[in-house]
Amino acid sequence: MPPRTIAVLLASTAFVVALTACGSTPAARTSAQLPTSSVDLRSVHTSTQSLSSSSVATVGAALPARPRRSRIDGILEVAKASYRSESRGAKLLRELARIARDATLLNALNRGDVAGAQAEADAQLRSPANHFDHVTRISVVRGSRVLVNATVNSDGVFVVAPGSRVLRLHGHVLGMLLVSIQDITGYVKLVHDLTGADVVARGASGHVRTSRGAPTGVRLPPSGHVTIAGRGYSVRSFSEAGWGNEPLTVWILLRA
Repeated sequence: MPPRTIAVLLASTAFVVALTACGSTPAARTSAQLPTSSVDLRSVHTSTQSLSSSSVATVGAALPARPRRSRIDGILEVAKASYRSESRGAKLLRELARIARDATLLNALNRGDVAGAQAEADAQLRSPANHFDHVTRISVVRGSRVLVNATVNSDGVFVVAPGSRVLRLHGHVLGMLLVSIQDITGYVKLVHDLTGADVVARGASGHVRTSRGAPTGVRLPPSGHVTIAGRGYSVRSFSEAGWGNEPLTVWILLRA
């Protein structure tokens, strides 16, 4: 066999071995077939065997390693996912749909009975079933006017972002329903219980909620490290929108 043919063959074989070492997709492996028009397949087998295991190991070692995700970055992802679940998840959508079907609320709004609509929203929150439903705030707005505003307690003022739905009865638009199923106090406790990390949440309105034992009244960086009362912490943060699109920042602090 001419030397040029042998060189092409060896280069093609090394390319296939490199793809295998890289964990290429099945589609990529299928498309990277050796040409057979002018090559003896027995020579391919012999040439492949001539590639030492150390050569394959060298190809694998040359690949860039994935950086290991730190523990605090993993906790940050849990905190973000928890907020998404509370503010956009399936449970919120179920509660939003249920309250949007409340005939007492709809009929009161249709009659213009704002006091009756408020009383029904308050009753929803006081209902024994709400122990399981966890609805924390219900509002109905029409344009810039707030028709109904019911909170389960004082914590119900500072809540995660609500779901929204247009209320209609017999084709008539009654207003926009807003429902939140978690206050920030509960959210902070949830993340702390899930991860063990300290959590601080601050709203643009000035509201602050922290997990038990978390440092308060301290200026925190968006990320990095900070020393508080002689203790070192790794810090991460993310931004979200709260009720009424209030800017909300959540910090995760993990003792170093």
